[in-house]
Amino acid sequence: MDKAQMKKGVLELCILHICSEQDRYGYEIMKLVTEAFPEINESTIYAVLRRLHADGCTESYTGSVSGGPQRKYYRITPAGRSLLQANLAAWNKARDLIEDLLKEET
Repeated sequence: MDKAQMKKGVLELCILHICSEQDRYGYEIMKLVTEAFPEINESTIYAVLRRLHADGCTESYTGSVSGGPQRKYYRITPAGRSLLQANLAAWNKARDLIEDLLKEET
């Protein structure tokens, strides 16, 4: 797996996790991700969010907060929950393999 694919997988995992906690609007998702990964630009995050939406992993609706502007909210779908679980399992497996490798080095 190359660096770009790994980054895409991590972003996908993070965005799906954020959406699984509660419905979120796009800017809120972007802010949460950039807090954790400040080196990733906003356009990359929105591109992953749009792709997840196009793939049916999230659905959206329009709402507003206390008379503020209309916002596009995203929520995870059953397909998104399945992908989140698969990505989480892959992440945990990779983490365990790396931990085992590092233990062998010491």
